[in-house]
Parts: sequence; structure tokens; C-alpha cells
Amino acid sequence: MEGWKAPKLGSPVWIDIASSDLTRAHKFYKTVFDWTFNAPTAKDKDASGNVELAKFNFNPDINLTGSVRRTPEETGVLKPGRGGICLYWLVDDVEKIGEVIEKEGGKMLSGTVKEGEFGLYRFFEDTEGNLGAVYAIKK
Repeated sequence: MEGWKAPKLGSPVWIDIASSDLTRAHKFYKTVFDWTFNAPTAKDKDASGNVELAKFNFNPDINLTGSVRRTPEETGVLKPGRGGICLYWLVDDVEKIGEVIEKEGGKMLSGTVKEGEFGLYRFFEDTEGNLGAVYAIKK
């Protein structure tokens, strides 16, 4: 973790996205949100050499990173599907990205919802059954 500066306590620092098919989930997030994934290291693989984590990085200024993780993982706690925390991903247009999400095997779960006078959002389900939302600032 050389060069990493810890943010304020209580700040989000990692996102795990549960996946039963790592290749499929990797493709979904790379295509829908244009994420760049790091090359897997030995620590990202199990004893058989199978990749368990596909790590990604966001803007380094916000100290938030994460992975698409093959599940169930060793504790059995993390599982794909709805529930728990719902993350909202900033996009340019919730309608256009909805088309991309569905083309890549995800499902749009709601129509466009107005968030006050500032933005719009839509809920979606990824290829692994995880719940998420896309959010766009009104233009």
C-alpha cells in the first residue's frame, strides 16, 4: 500500500461486487462504465491459479477502489444478489446507459426517477443479480 494515504475515518475505501461469473461481470462493468481493471497479481488468485478478484481503481484523489470478486468467497458471507448497500454510479445519461446495461445482460428495474431539481436516477440489476443505480445530473 505504498503511496496510499488513508482518508478520513468513516470514508468508503473499497467496493466489492459479488460475482458467480467473474469474466461476465468484468465485461459488464468494463463496457457499461468504461472501467479499467488492473492485471491480476498472485494475491488475486486462489491455490489453483484461478483469478478471484478483478481489481479496479477510481480517481485516486478520492481513495476509493474495489473489485469484482468471485463468490462465495472464503467466509461465505459475500454473495451475489439484491440486498445490502446500493451504490449509485454517476453517468451522463440514465436512458442511454440503460440501453447499454441491457445490451450487456443487465436489467433496468425502474424508469427514470427525478431526484429533486438536481438529478435523475434508475435502478438496475447487473449480470450477477446485484442491485445498483445510475445517476445523472440534470442538464
